[in-house]
Amino acid sequence: MSAAEERSIEFVVNLSASLSMIVTMVFVAAALYQMLAGRIIVDTELTRKIEEGKAFSAAKRFTIDAGGTIEILFKNDSGKTMKIVAVEIDTEQNIDIDILEDVTVESNGNAWTIRNLNLGSDYIPDGVVIEDGGTYSGGNVVHQTIGYGGAKNFAVGSRAEVGEKVLIPDGKNMLIRILNPSSTNSFRVSVRFLFYEP
Repeated sequence: MSAAEERSIEFVVNLSASLSMIVTMVFVAAALYQMLAGRIIVDTELTRKIEEGKAFSAAKRFTIDAGGTIEILFKNDSGKTMKIVAVEIDTEQNIDIDILEDVTVESNGNAWTIRNLNLGSDYIPDGVVIEDGGTYSGGNVVHQTIGYGGAKNFAVGSRAEVGEKVLIPDGKNMLIRILNPSSTNSFRVSVRFLFYEP
């Protein structure tokens, strides 16, 4: 092989390597740009369920009197398992939170409106009820925590997430009990359930 042919082959190899490196760098740069621009989407199970019209939320705001208690029941009699992503509790002041399972419903309370997170779907699972103000007894305490409230820098109150990623099979229920430990102050609390049908 002549020196000229060797130089030609070397030139072609170097050109191919350079083009490969340029193409790779263009793809990396494009991915970084998309990420920085917030255009890369991570498809979660919740995202898919929203698209399928099988993800739901329900929320309500309360005023808790001094020393008062609010009980909120999530009951599943739908024939299907429900997956609670989170129960978000925002509070203006400190609260005690207990979570119980398998309580006995002595009398039903005020049913909440459950909305589908896909606004193009009107599907709501029949038999799933979220309510407050009923009479409940028994049950097993499965979690106890505290919600911290009050003024913060750039925010008011705080959020406590309870019941995160809990499966509620058919025939089961979960009770959220919120207690105002103050003997003098009443304040507001909001509660939001985020759940879907697996």
